[in-house]
Amino acid sequence: MTHYQKVLKINRWAPFVLLAALLLLAAMSHAGIDKGHGLLWEVSGEDAEPAYLFGTIHSEDPGVLQLAGPVQQAFDASQAVVLEMLLDVDAMMYSSTAMLMMDGRTLSDIVGQPLFGKISRAIQSRGIPEMVLERMQPWAAAVTLSMPAPETGQVLDAMLYKNALQQGKEVYGLETVQEQLQVFESMSEADQIALLKDAVENFPDIDAMHAALLAAYKQRDLNRLMAISDASMQQGDQRLADEFQQRLIVDRNHRMAERMRQYLQQGKAFIAVGALHLPGKEGLLNLLEQQGYTVRRVY
Repeated sequence: MTHYQKVLKINRWAPFVLLAALLLLAAMSHAGIDKGHGLLWEVSGEDAEPAYLFGTIHSEDPGVLQLAGPVQQAFDASQAVVLEMLLDVDAMMYSSTAMLMMDGRTLSDIVGQPLFGKISRAIQSRGIPEMVLERMQPWAAAVTLSMPAPETGQVLDAMLYKNALQQGKEVYGLETVQEQLQVFESMSEADQIALLKDAVENFPDIDAMHAALLAAYKQRDLNRLMAISDASMQQGDQRLADEFQQRLIVDRNHRMAERMRQYLQQGKAFIAVGALHLPGKEGLLNLLEQQGYTVRRVY
């Protein structure tokens, strides 16, 4: 898998997406159940064995890749693994093509040479040469800048996909890569440029923010994840953030909750989505309860 393929695993994975997600600092419903803490949840309903919902983070950290005992046990006991999207060859090929402009224009033509120079200097740390950057869509350059520099290329969701195949499990996706990328591809060019400008301006703070997010994740503290990102979000484009909150989080939560039903009805599924899709008034935990399922924190 090339670096250009890896950077487009957008779930819950690009930091600016996480920032938008954190507008979901809504009150947790159902008193007595702390939905702001915990990564592994048992989801049970009538006439089916329980399934598990696991919150992930886009990270190569060894402490993240070493699954905790309860998580590994739930994974091993599952008959099917369900990810946000299938990370197969077709998806990766589509992603790597979609991030490039095919109309003959260059990124420096679109954003101007002064901004392009700043982007070029920053993105070198992500292993992107200038000749490739020139062909990148503005949103794709923003995504790349907003993610930590890759080291091993082995991130959590990719590891789950690989391990599921090795164990001979059925693997499914809740969304298609086209659906995920449509959120960005449907943006106006002006909004893509605004997103890119914001990514460049905040680039010096990316590593520190990721370190804080990672620490909160390791503590299984969803509320802390949201608080960190919400604080960072105050410096960004609020209109753009509101649109991301609706399209990247709320709309997708409803779509994923609906598509989960078939796997929950079958039972013994291990469902893995970005951790910030779990909490909130319109988070997956609440949406599943509204469908009549019982959710119980396991880890």
